Amino acid sequence: MPTEAAFFFAGLLFVAAALGYVFARLGQLDEEESGRSGLDYIRGLKFLLKEQPDRALEAFTGPGELDEDTIETHFALGQLFRRRGEVERAIRVHRDLIERPNLRRERREQAQFALAEDYLSAGLFDRAEALLAELRDSRRQGTEALNRLIHLAELTHEWERAIELHRELEAVDRSAARSGRIAHYFCELAEQARQERDLPRAGAWLDRAEQARPDSLRVSLLKAAVAADAGDHEQAIRCYRRVAAHEPSLLVDVLPRLSAACKAGGREADFSRFLADLLAQDPHAARAVAFATILDPAIDEPRAIACLRDFIRGDATLQALVDTERLEGAPAAVQAATLERVRRALRGMAKAGQTYRCLECGYASASLQWQCPGCAAWDVVRPRVRLAFGSEDR
Repeated sequence: MPTEAAFFFAGLLFVAAALGYVFARLGQLDEEESGRSGLDYIRGLKFLLKEQPDRALEAFTGPGELDEDTIETHFALGQLFRRRGEVERAIRVHRDLIERPNLRRERREQAQFALAEDYLSAGLFDRAEALLAELRDSRRQGTEALNRLIHLAELTHEWERAIELHRELEAVDRSAARSGRIAHYFCELAEQARQERDLPRAGAWLDRAEQARPDSLRVSLLKAAVAADAGDHEQAIRCYRRVAAHEPSLLVDVLPRLSAACKAGGREADFSRFLADLLAQDPHAARAVAFATILDPAIDEPRAIACLRDFIRGDATLQALVDTERLEGAPAAVQAATLERVRRALRGMAKAGQTYRCLECGYASASLQWQCPGCAAWDVVRPRVRLAFGSEDR
């Protein structure tokens, strides 16, 4: 990410260019035309170059008239202050613009939107929301204002409000319907209903989520969980199988749930058939099966155990530690006991090395998050499992 110094350097370059422009332009104007506003503008730029932002603000926010060029400089200056974390100064710049009596409507709306961004950066959500609500019908700022209002609803977990705003956004921006965000809002409401043990209401929200995004993996996972809670293990098995078949990166998370659903429904043979089909279609899935077997002590299916054995044999470090060649000649009971002991040891190492990482920004977390806390993108976090051999690997 750009550092504060980088932002400041970029700001200086911009100011230098603007200063050159102003000098050139003022040179073309007579003394009466330039007047006080031109001189104040030059003084403001000089104060910026001297790193005296408060004095620069006093010059820029003086009573003089603004032309299009000086207005653009105000916006650039406000954005520079916000990016440097000087939000109070950014707010002052944008408030000054809004209070100008002769500012054209589109410029005033642009300043209102910039001020709302300042309030969002400062955590003043109520003030930001009030400004953005005024801009919802703006021809130039309306779409972005709706996006910011939706983001606010996400931050405050007002999911029904987010749905309402998203429907409004879809009416003016057709691409919004393809984003799939609204399906996540329905899923969030379903999660809340499930936590409250209201399974019918959770199912109703999931039906609406599925209508919004029929191919959503999250909807399938939640439908499986709700079905399992209701004792409908066949439905849970179908949903888990769908996720495992369509998203291999989630196998480590899904296989233990699928195994549990098959056992609860007396369908262990289904789990065996699924593993056989999975490994036949994608031999690389054996590593995920091995890790799922390590992480879940309840998985005892022979093919899963075979994947675990192969994983140990294929790792040079584990092979040396376990002495697999010597173990192969031991009685079956000894082999089974040794493998279980190694499995328990590996479980702690696998849990220590298990993280979830955002595919967009790289943010890492300890659990699966459907919305990345780092970049706020939806459905971009996936598991990353490895063995942590020491504390420095954790």
